[in-house]
Amino acid sequence: MRQFTLEKHIKLAITVIQREKMKLFRKTHTYMKMVFLYLTKRIVRREDYRAEYNIVASTYHNWLNKMNKHTNIILKIDHLKSRKNIHILDFACGTGYLSAAILSSLKDSTMKINAVDISDKMIEIAKGKISDPRCSFLVQDGTDFLIGEEDEKYDAIFCGYALPYFNHKKVIKEFHRILKKEGTAHFILNCRGTLKGIDEIYIDTMKEFPSSMNKIMEIRYQLPKNQNELKSWFERRYFSTVFLDTVEEFVSFNTPEELYNWLKETGAIAGTGHIFSEDKKIEESIVTKIKNRCQFEDKYLINHKFVQGIFKKE
Repeated sequence: MRQFTLEKHIKLAITVIQREKMKLFRKTHTYMKMVFLYLTKRIVRREDYRAEYNIVASTYHNWLNKMNKHTNIILKIDHLKSRKNIHILDFACGTGYLSAAILSSLKDSTMKINAVDISDKMIEIAKGKISDPRCSFLVQDGTDFLIGEEDEKYDAIFCGYALPYFNHKKVIKEFHRILKKEGTAHFILNCRGTLKGIDEIYIDTMKEFPSSMNKIMEIRYQLPKNQNELKSWFERRYFSTVFLDTVEEFVSFNTPEELYNWLKETGAIAGTGHIFSEDKKIEESIVTKIKNRCQFEDKYLINHKFVQGIFKKE
């Protein structure tokens, strides 16, 4: 009996060791693949984001319908209503929600809005919604656009949700350069803690399917930790803070599939479509993880956490 028990424990120990070795192998394989992709510069880049936002352009209104109440907070523009010949930049304008709201609020016929976005499909939809001649649209990468703009051109800059797609040090420096003295910069963007658990789901899926990885993403590291970090980004570039806040929105779904589709069709996980080669097993694995990790009572929940800020050029 003792011999049988000892043999049983030895076999169990061997099984555990083998299992841990396999886990270590998968983890090592994953990190080696990530290092390889990084060294070979196979990183999700602006053309990949353009491609994904072109895909979600027709369903982006699902995002706007949920998040407009938060976007509206940065539309504090009373200081512009008494001015003439004002020039506004809608940076990474998407389907034109901010431009349309500004045009509706400011009736001055001499006002001009430049709305720029990298996605031609987004711009196409924006043009279909906005026929006001005071607004002009341009399909171009945001950084390239800023570099080509003249000094002290704009009275205000607006940007909804797009700042983390850019090198914030470079673009905030450019914002300061192209704004007039006492011009304002209005921003809402995701911060750390948004889509809680989704990044871990993708990391675990990378560990599960390292051979299917095509590219890596860096955007999580470009999110501000909180509103104070966003404030520091702008104050380092000689802006003063006019308004600052943090908000969080929870969205619930009946099934994990609905949650996953929401993430894809709103652009909330834009870029992730280029991480893996197309494989039905990968999507099934992601949905299963959402089912296991995002359930709350009889619903499936996801959070969006934002920081909002208005900054004035000194």
